[in-house]
Amino acid sequence: MRLKSVGMGYFLAVPDVISILNLVFGFLAILMVIDNHLTYASLCILVAVVFDSVDGWVSRKLDRDDKFGFGKNIDSLADIVSFGVAPSILLYYMGLGISDWAGYLMAIVAVLTLVCGMLRLARYNVISDKINYHGFVGFPIPGTAIIIATYYLSGLFNVGVAAILMLFAAYLMISTIRYPKVDNYYVIGFGALMILILLLPINVSIGAVNIPALALFVLSLVYMFMTFLEFFIDTEEALTPENVNRNIGQVREITANRLSVSLSSAKDAVKSMKESINQVSSGEIIGESKAAEDEKEEKEEKLLSISTGEVEEE
Repeated sequence: MRLKSVGMGYFLAVPDVISILNLVFGFLAILMVIDNHLTYASLCILVAVVFDSVDGWVSRKLDRDDKFGFGKNIDSLADIVSFGVAPSILLYYMGLGISDWAGYLMAIVAVLTLVCGMLRLARYNVISDKINYHGFVGFPIPGTAIIIATYYLSGLFNVGVAAILMLFAAYLMISTIRYPKVDNYYVIGFGALMILILLLPINVSIGAVNIPALALFVLSLVYMFMTFLEFFIDTEEALTPENVNRNIGQVREITANRLSVSLSSAKDAVKSMKESINQVSSGEIIGESKAAEDEKEEKEEKLLSISTGEVEEE
């Protein structure tokens, strides 16, 4: 590649601009946390999630040919800021608001979450073009950001529960558990509507509980824990119609082969029994038995003669 062909205009496309907006709101979330505006920081993270969801859709609609992987790298770099660094700093400040020791403990959780998020994004860039699976390997990092942001906005926030959820999410991000892409337009529309209500100056709460934030939080937890069942049983491929039919065919084939072997063995046994009966009826076996008995008696008489000295041993 020549130097004149590495200008930004050669790589940059409309989806990358949307990814940059994702990065911008992630950075704004960090600034809001530093100014101790945790609610605004959580909202900025959710806006970043919206831009992260839109950039892929725009790229597919424009049929972009990203042969150098520029867009994929821009997206990952934006994600590590918006869904790795920003939620981790938010988590630390949440603990720091309780006590210094809580802040230190949450700092450890935040570091683990950030590192696992970075590892998950790096692995995704490596295997995305080499694995035949329409989904995610490991829990998507935007899901981690949605969980911590909506949990704080829900009005039910507890720092201990948040720490446990983030540790669990950190493990799931670097796991090999497969998570399907959310392609259901009803779920996507519902999530977008909840985020829109949160952004608008509309109070949809019951007491201290923010209903849209709680709905998004529960929806994210369902996605995270429901797919976790794949850790115990891999049902996604095993229950596809093609694999079910193939497994049934294999069972039939094995059963038929074993039945054929059993029938052949039974036929051989019956044939052998018939031959034995025929030999007995023709006297062949009796004759052979009589000859064997005569030979045995002859050997016994010879041994007796040797013992009495009548016949010298050779």
